[in-house]
Parts: sequence; structure tokens; C-alpha cells
Amino acid sequence: MATVPASRVNDPASNSPVAPNPSRQWIVGPWVDFLLIILTPLISTPAVLLLYSSRVGVSAETISVIVTAFFALGHHLPGMMRAYGDRELFLRFYWRFVLTPPLLFVAYFPLYFYHYDLYRAIVLVWATWHALMQLYGFVRIYDAKVGSVSAVTAYWDWLLCLFGFVLPQLIRPQQIAVNLALWHSLGGPQISSGLLQAIQWGGLAVFTIVLIGFFTNYLIQCYRGPKPSLLKLAMLFTTLGLWWFVMTYVDNLLLSVAIFDICHDVQYLAIVWLFNCRRVSINPHLGHFIRYVFRRGMVLLYLGLITAYGALGLVAPLVLDGVISRIFYAIMFTSTILHYYFDGFIWKVRDQANVVSLGIASEKNVSPSLQWTKLRIPHFVKWIPAIGMLSLLFSEDLLAPPMTTSHKNELEKFYAQSLMGNSILPKDEEERSWIYSQYDQARIVAETVPQDRNTQLRFAILQANFGNNDDAIQRLEALSEHFPDDSDILITLGGIHFYRGNADVALKYYLNALENAKTSRHRALANFKLGEHSWFSNNKDDAEFRFAEALKYDPRISASIDLLHNRSRKQ
Repeated sequence: MATVPASRVNDPASNSPVAPNPSRQWIVGPWVDFLLIILTPLISTPAVLLLYSSRVGVSAETISVIVTAFFALGHHLPGMMRAYGDRELFLRFYWRFVLTPPLLFVAYFPLYFYHYDLYRAIVLVWATWHALMQLYGFVRIYDAKVGSVSAVTAYWDWLLCLFGFVLPQLIRPQQIAVNLALWHSLGGPQISSGLLQAIQWGGLAVFTIVLIGFFTNYLIQCYRGPKPSLLKLAMLFTTLGLWWFVMTYVDNLLLSVAIFDICHDVQYLAIVWLFNCRRVSINPHLGHFIRYVFRRGMVLLYLGLITAYGALGLVAPLVLDGVISRIFYAIMFTSTILHYYFDGFIWKVRDQANVVSLGIASEKNVSPSLQWTKLRIPHFVKWIPAIGMLSLLFSEDLLAPPMTTSHKNELEKFYAQSLMGNSILPKDEEERSWIYSQYDQARIVAETVPQDRNTQLRFAILQANFGNNDDAIQRLEALSEHFPDDSDILITLGGIHFYRGNADVALKYYLNALENAKTSRHRALANFKLGEHSWFSNNKDDAEFRFAEALKYDPRISASIDLLHNRSRKQ
């Protein structure tokens, strides 16, 4: 929830003065605030880590899919319900609510098919901004509850949220590699390892200054009064603490994002339920739907609708028809961007209607705006640069269609995710140009972020497929010193030795990979590679046994087994 200025609205609630009550420091109440807002990270995180542990064995991919659907996508619905169910709000922003969804839905297709990196960058940047502004909104609400509305305090709160969210993404090697890959794919200049370290140390220095400034201001405000909220400190500690924990301690990036998403979404669902229930109780002029759902005893319906909406996220990956699947992905993209966009203006804490529904006592107890947001620029004008850039980009696609995302994915899978055994490059000039660009980008990122396992592994595979087997082996062996039990590294090393004719060395790596396999995918792949080794060693019985073991763990590997059988028959 962003604390940015808003014009007064003709809400009947705004005509009813509410007596200030600074002692009411809770948004809902002690138990609800602690369970669903402040201490949510301490409750949900152990549960997710237990599911992921070897004792239970749920994969990070499975957890991510469930969280993305039922939490990330599902929590979009409450905001949509308010946008289209609150009659006064809908009429106030009529054209935004009517025009934006179809425009986003249409924009998804050229973005995905031709500019997937730009698509990912938009989602990544906006998601980070959305998360930090939601936290900022919560802490300003808690301060407003106790009458602490200093503009200086608002600035320090905002800076702490900003650097608290951005800095971990500049520290975690895997996230740095993702960011750099996106940066280079969009045409950004090369960032050297030295420059990256300077940015990291500079960020840490600024964050330290922000922390000192924040706590110094807190002490000053405690002396001058009104004293800032202690609950605000708890909220900052648990939410930012969770973000730093998952970004610096949890190894799997998918799991890291999933853990944080659960807490972010639960906090959002709790406050939207409270807000709409209060709004319904004080304003009889809302739409029938929102007045029906948001009342006492209907919380199960509220959660049921969210679950049903979130289930849409499971349809896209399960539908076999590519066209229908892509339509559902377009719906998910539209929902995500609408959520980020709508939340930027429908929850303004300075809006008098929102002040009353959040239980903030009076107009004086409103969170101050950041100074640069006071510029009165028409809303459409703010979006002209983005609309113009995308329009120009899509126009160029019509005149000269670039390589599609699906085509790039095929090349990526062939050259950067699996060993070919030889260095055959594409015959098509455009394909070769793209593969060379991927090789150069992978080299730059690998040199800049040597600590990231995925980046080093990807570049080693590209090196081997480009014929640089010695360099690939050297890179993988160095990587294996840091990750001695990593099955992907061991299988890749075994594959390179196998294709170079070192069958005995390859076998040792394959057996080691199987011994250290921690997931079904790794067990399936290690067994398949052992079966391939036995097949070409004319030990057909052992090969078929290994293939059967691989199929137990991953039935999808049958395509690779069939390909191996067909190749042998042709020979």
C-alpha cells in the first residue's frame, strides 16, 4: 500500500468525524495482527522449510507452483473485488478499470513471443517495488494509528524499505546472475566484477547510513512525540528479516521467493478483508457483490473465492493445447500487472475514504506524502513514455518479426542445457547469431559472478557444445570443489568425459551423481546416464534396468530413452 497523495472524494464516510484514538495501535487486534501481519514469517517459514526437507521431500518446483497459484495469483482477487465491486471507486477511476485489462491482455502476446526478457524485467522490477511499497504502507498505517505522522519519519521508513528490499538482490549470487542476464539481454553495457563489487559495497554503506538515520530519527521522535509505533519496528524486523533470510540463506531461489510470497500474500489478504468489512459497515452505497461478501460470517466464502481464482494458475501448465494454455498465461500476466497497477492508486493512505476504513482516527492522522509525488501530472501523461516505447517495439515486430521465444527456448535447451557430444552450430544465420550472443552473455556473467553455480554450469555446457571441452572440464572441476555433492555438475562432467571416450572416468562421475542425488529429477537423470553408458558398452541388460529405474522417478525421460533406442536401430 503506497502512501502517496490523493484528492478528496465524496464518500459519505468522510462526512462523519471520527474521534482520534491514538491508543488503538492495532490494525485489527492483537491476535490477528500478530498472526496474520507481524509474525506471519515466523509461522509460515518453518512450515515451508519442513515440506522441502528430506524428511517430507516436497520439491521446490512443486511448492513454487502451489504458492504461485493459490497465494500469488489468488491474492490478486481481493483488490480486483474492490476495484470492480466498490461502485464509488469504480466510477472514480472508470477509464483505468475499463481500458487497462484488455490492453494488458493484448500486450502479453507480443511481449512473450518476441520480447520475453523485457517481459521478465517488467515483472521483476514491478514485483520488487510492489512488495516494498506494501511494507511501507503497513508501517505508515501503524505510525498513523499512534499519531506519528512526521514527514521526516516517512522518508526514513521509505528509504529503509527501499534498500532493505533491493540490497539482498545485489548480494545473492544467483539473483545477481539473473539480473545481469536480463540487463545484458536488454542491451545494457557490460558490468565488470570490480564494478559489481563497488556497487555492492556502496549499497552496504548507504544501507548502514539509512539504518543509523532511521534509528536516530526514531529516538528523536520518541523524545519530541508522538512516539512512533513499536509495532512498526516489529513489522520491519520480521518482514525485512524474512526477505534477507530467504535471499541469503535459502539455497533454492524458487523456494526463497515462495516463502516470502506466502507472507506477503497473507498480510495483504488480512488487511483487505478488514478494510472492505469496515467500508461495507460505514458506507451503504457500495455495490451489492462487495456488500454481500465482506460481512461477518463470510470469511470462508472470501477464502473460497480466492482459492478458486488461484486455481486458474494451475490450468496453464496442465493444458496440452498450446493456444489455450497461452491464453491462460495471458490471463495470469494481466492479473499480475493489474494487481501491481491498481494497488498503486486504490489504497492510497492519504485518501480520506481509506483513512476511515483503515481505522485511522482523523484527517490529521494521515501518513505524509513523499515530496516528489506532489507534482500534479495527469495520469495518462505519466504512462506516455512506456506506451510509446511498447508501441514502437510492437510496430517493428510487424515489419520484421524477430526470432520467437519458443524458438529461442529450443536452441537454449539444445545448446545451453544439455550436452550434444559435438560442436555442430546451427546453419541458419539468425540462429547462429543468437547462439553466439548467448555464449558471450554467459561468458560475461560467469566472469562477473563466479560464485553462482547455475551460471558457471550453463557456461560450461555452452563451452563443451562449442568444442571447448578442456575449458569446460576445468571450470566444472573448480565448481565441484565448492559444490562436491552437486549431481548436475557431476553428471555434466561425466557426460563430457563420456563423449570424449573416457568411459571409465564418466562412470565414476555418474555413480557419484546417483549416490548424491537429492531429487527425483537427479535420480532419473543419473540412472539414465548410467543406462546410456551401459548401452554403448553393449551391456543391454544393465542398460534396461537403469532405464526402468529412471522411468520410476521421471516418466518424461521416456522420450530420451526412445531416442536412444531408435538411434541404435538405425545404426
